[in-house]
Amino acid sequence: MKKYKFKDTVRILFRRPVVSWALYDFANTSFAVVIITIIFPVYFTGIIASPEIYSRNFGDLMWGIASGTSMIIASFLSPVFGAIADTSRSKNKFLTILTLACVSFSSLLFFLKEGMVAWAVILFIVSNVFYETSMMFYNSFLPGLSSKKNTGIISGFGFSIGYLGGLIILILIYPFAAGGIEPANLFNIKITFIITSIFFLVFSLPSFIFLKDSHAASTVKIKTSYVSYGFKKFISTLRNIRKHRDLMKFLISYFLFSNAFSVLAFYVAIYARGTLNMELTEIIMLFIFGHIPAIISSIFFGWLTDKIGSKLTVTITLVMWITVIILMTASDIKAVFYAGYILAAISTGSTLIASRSLMSFLIPRDREAEFFGFYSISGKASSILGPVTFGIISFITKNQKIALLSTLLFLISGLIILQFVKVTSYRAKETEGTGHLSEN
Repeated sequence: MKKYKFKDTVRILFRRPVVSWALYDFANTSFAVVIITIIFPVYFTGIIASPEIYSRNFGDLMWGIASGTSMIIASFLSPVFGAIADTSRSKNKFLTILTLACVSFSSLLFFLKEGMVAWAVILFIVSNVFYETSMMFYNSFLPGLSSKKNTGIISGFGFSIGYLGGLIILILIYPFAAGGIEPANLFNIKITFIITSIFFLVFSLPSFIFLKDSHAASTVKIKTSYVSYGFKKFISTLRNIRKHRDLMKFLISYFLFSNAFSVLAFYVAIYARGTLNMELTEIIMLFIFGHIPAIISSIFFGWLTDKIGSKLTVTITLVMWITVIILMTASDIKAVFYAGYILAAISTGSTLIASRSLMSFLIPRDREAEFFGFYSISGKASSILGPVTFGIISFITKNQKIALLSTLLFLISGLIILQFVKVTSYRAKETEGTGHLSEN
């Protein structure tokens, strides 16, 4: 079987469909960084759900409820959309529509002011639902863009370009956030939401234009609406998914360890400000420092995934994650927190790269979007449990460190279950290989 050389890897990565696919990660990371992780969470807990109006840590609780609710809705919709997309061969159409909707609603965050908690929760829920469901369609393109030999490196390339996008949006918004969460600077803070929406839209355009749906199988003719068929297909898949035992084990493991990622995504800026009293500019610099090594490590771990297997790579990164949580909660020294976050940024991308690669080997061909819907459910369900658990513990104990430590239970449980997953590919004949493929 042919082995890929460096020039072959470069040729594969810089094909127009692969670059267009990766640019979507470049684009959507702006939403993840600004709206989910840094600026809007701090604005929400510090201004919209101000402690001066509401009780201490009330913002933590409401942020957990908002993020959890959005994930419940997205979890419900993802496999249905996936079944529809696989049936109609319209993944690109859904990706485009959902992205445009996310951009539109996220731009409305600009109009939120102090005390507008209900409106803030509603707008965030709607925009995040569109964002999360669009990611399911984005992920479902990976099997069609890759083969057994290069799934990891292409997945890593996407994450690397995504981190680059996150780094650039942070640099763009830094001048507007430099004044901090102060009354005189709130207009500039809200401008970052508009910048993010424009950034997301512009750099998504190549994926709308150049990503094409697979024509390997003919479109299924149905007698009912796609929505009705999607629900029926989802129920059918739900009944039959237990036949794929290793896939089920992996999804359970993924659900458990993803809780840590969800907590980091939704609460790291809130934790840094609430526990370590870090200024907004310090938090932005923290993310900039985290994104730079993550850009490089994403390529490395993508390569490592292809070399040693995705299961072993996930195992290694989960051990790194356990170290991160211990490190972050062991000290109030900002330098230690910086080191912990940088390691977390490397670990998060690396784990998701290997997980996405592993998932692509466990799903039947031509049902990618449908099964990536279940993959999406596992991640989104963790985004319900993890943040809500953090918010409740933080609100009750008034201690964010105790809330953060709760993620260790999820990480360790997920790591243990992962060891029982047998990685065998269901993917049919590949470009560089034949037959029933096994990753290891």
